[in-house]
Amino acid sequence: MTSSSLIALIALSFLTLCAADSSRSSAMSLYQLDCGANKAKVPGAGLSPVALGGPVLKDGFAAVSCVKDYMLGNADKSGDGKFAYAADTLPNVSIVNYADVVAKEDRESMSPAVCFQFCRSVPDMQFFGLTQGRYCYCTPYYRQVAGDSSDCDAVCEGEPTSVCGGKTKSSIYAMHACADTSENLVASRQEARAVMTEVEALAEEVSATGAAMQSMADSFQKSFGAAGDPAASDLMQRAKKFAGVVVHGGDAGHKLRQAMKNSLKDTIMEEEETTDNTVMYESYISKLEAVTEQGKAKVESLTELAEKSQPAGNDTKSHEQYYPVMYFVDKKFVDGPSTCSGVATREPLVSTFDGCARACDAAVGSCSAYSYFGSGDTGLCFLFSKLLATTYYTDCPGSSFLQRHQEKLGAGNVQCMAKLQDYVGSSLKPDPSGKCPKCLKAAKKAARCFK
Repeated sequence: MTSSSLIALIALSFLTLCAADSSRSSAMSLYQLDCGANKAKVPGAGLSPVALGGPVLKDGFAAVSCVKDYMLGNADKSGDGKFAYAADTLPNVSIVNYADVVAKEDRESMSPAVCFQFCRSVPDMQFFGLTQGRYCYCTPYYRQVAGDSSDCDAVCEGEPTSVCGGKTKSSIYAMHACADTSENLVASRQEARAVMTEVEALAEEVSATGAAMQSMADSFQKSFGAAGDPAASDLMQRAKKFAGVVVHGGDAGHKLRQAMKNSLKDTIMEEEETTDNTVMYESYISKLEAVTEQGKAKVESLTELAEKSQPAGNDTKSHEQYYPVMYFVDKKFVDGPSTCSGVATREPLVSTFDGCARACDAAVGSCSAYSYFGSGDTGLCFLFSKLLATTYYTDCPGSSFLQRHQEKLGAGNVQCMAKLQDYVGSSLKPDPSGKCPKCLKAAKKAARCFK
């Protein structure tokens, strides 16, 4: 094969790759495909001594094929395979083996990225090959020859999710130099900044919700503890416990946001891109991509936490489907506040009265009642699939339930509410016989009021 034929082969290989995909991909893994063939002079490639840490000549790589490569067994002119060198079929070129250049104590577990890091600074090399899961070589071109039916199925020692050739075949990768590392870094910084902003907003929201839940639960626990309502006090303990989880989630979000801010600060670009800063920029990209992935995961967890601690939607009529539990026990006391206990369907919520009803509606088939504790514009909400007991207060001042219901139980209102469609025509009054599955186990009258 002539030198011009080899150059044409290289150009064709690169152009084929270019047509396959032009999307940017992760640095140090699968890079943007080549912006054009590098028509380096092939004769003489691989014959000069290789100096580790030399100038970076390539800035990316992409998988090409799995082949039995003639070059591996016949084109090692200076290494252990020099006695098998096929001088009559090669234009005075040589492959360069990783193991022949890198001292044993300095070798890394092999992967495509490790092989690329080695070959990218070897002059005139356009490809690298991996074989048997651990061997790496650089080559100016590859030449496919007839082989057996085996595949590239050897797992890379340094990257178990990738394959590094097979017993007789090589995983071939093409290297390129598009000089677009700075553009990739700009894109990575933009994505990291966008995710950081989202993390910050969610962390603020979650932290505020957790703090509000903690404050209200602490206040109500003191009030109902003093009023002798252990069931309500236990609900507040549940809320305080979950508030701790919410606050911790917000704190973790703020901490990650600061880490992302520091990463952006530490990855500022130089005015011009040179071969000297290509590796530095790639390390920046890797760092930013890692922290961005952490940010995306944090956005998911914070979103989930926000949804758990606050109801969704904005329907303002959901509460109309619910009546005070005393409506189904003893209508004489329907106007007074009440608390209840039951089988919880989810974690406590920070919510408005309407929001509490919406959350119960959203839990289709698993929520039939809720206990609301109003405090200012919002309150605490506890959802139940089954009511077990209630405490109703008979000495609290206030307007009738009808008026408070129309006002959507605003500030300072406490009420246990049951879904009308689940209890219409039923009595929840405790039944000593135990034959009433819906009936409460206890309805405690409290001839007093909480503070």
